[in-house]
Amino acid sequence: MRRLWPVLALCLAACTSAPPTLSVPPTAAPEGGPSSATAVPGAGALTPAPLPSATALAETTTPAPSPTPPSDAVACPITGLPTSGARLAQVRPILVQIGNSNPERPQYGLRQADLVFETLSEGGITRFSAIYLCQDAAEIAGVRSGRLIDLHLAPMFDAIFVHVGASRPVLDLFEKDRRISESTLDYFRNHPGFTQRPERRRPPFDVFVSTASVWEAAHQRNIPIPGNPPPQLNFADAPPAGGQAVASLTVRHHSSYWVRWKWNAAEGVWERFLASDAAPETDTPHVDAATGQTLTARNVLVIRAVHEQTDIIEDSNGSRSIDVKLIGSGQAVLLRDGQRYEATWRREQMTDWFTLTLADGSPLALAPGNTFIHFYPTDKPLDAATP
Repeated sequence: MRRLWPVLALCLAACTSAPPTLSVPPTAAPEGGPSSATAVPGAGALTPAPLPSATALAETTTPAPSPTPPSDAVACPITGLPTSGARLAQVRPILVQIGNSNPERPQYGLRQADLVFETLSEGGITRFSAIYLCQDAAEIAGVRSGRLIDLHLAPMFDAIFVHVGASRPVLDLFEKDRRISESTLDYFRNHPGFTQRPERRRPPFDVFVSTASVWEAAHQRNIPIPGNPPPQLNFADAPPAGGQAVASLTVRHHSSYWVRWKWNAAEGVWERFLASDAAPETDTPHVDAATGQTLTARNVLVIRAVHEQTDIIEDSNGSRSIDVKLIGSGQAVLLRDGQRYEATWRREQMTDWFTLTLADGSPLALAPGNTFIHFYPTDKPLDAATP
């Protein structure tokens, strides 16, 4: 395979420790490895913008029935949907870090993820941390470098952590946590399971994995499968009382990047669209490259948390990494079944999932199915629009 000179450039863009000296992960990058990332237009310094806003909807409908469950069906702990008990006993959650800059869309495999976390990473862009357990994905891309948020998410699910390097300070933190370091697949460390496909995407956006390749690579590296039991999320078929009917929710991560979720009552799902300050009504469908289908979710959860800019340099523009404070408590918003719910989240330690409660202290359950989670700053207000 020909050597791609931009391997060093990727490390300038995503694997640095402090300017102007830039470092790569401690082992050499493989030949043909990823190269430098392309800067995202308008993704400069972070600017405060309104937090999610909602538009009212008059009515909701019952979601379409689920496929026939397997004969040995048990409830998937992170979706609440039926899955094979025998299969579940032979796998372990996978956490894949996936890019979300303009050249990285559309991504592969997000529709097959059980959970997708979206986090502000640096420079106004976001990244996805996708969890796979009860669904298989033949193609997942583009796999990118790790971020501080993975210090929370990998232990939360005791996951096999899949990424393409990280900045030196972040790598040091990964290596200090045995729950992460002993269950990692890192492209830059020549770990198995990765495929580079420059015919699909230009580097550094061309690194692919699959759930099958990750589990096989984990066996090769003697990563235990299964691991510890994943968290058991709280599900209920019927939505709780007290929700506000809404048609859409707009999450403005950056002036150049909005996410708008629209309720599809016929399908019983929230559909994901993209817009921006410059084109607020554009509503471009965010699709999965593998299928061409719009990304959907049964649940959309907004976790409001303190975001602190660190001294860790994450790209060649000098953008600094963001540390999201997820131990403690804060406000949350849940969208399910065409309804919006105000809630409180609580999390006491790194291995915990979020406990969600309503104003009266009663638990707030998710709808069975997949969930998209936005980590969002506390200083951006929630604004609801009524008819």
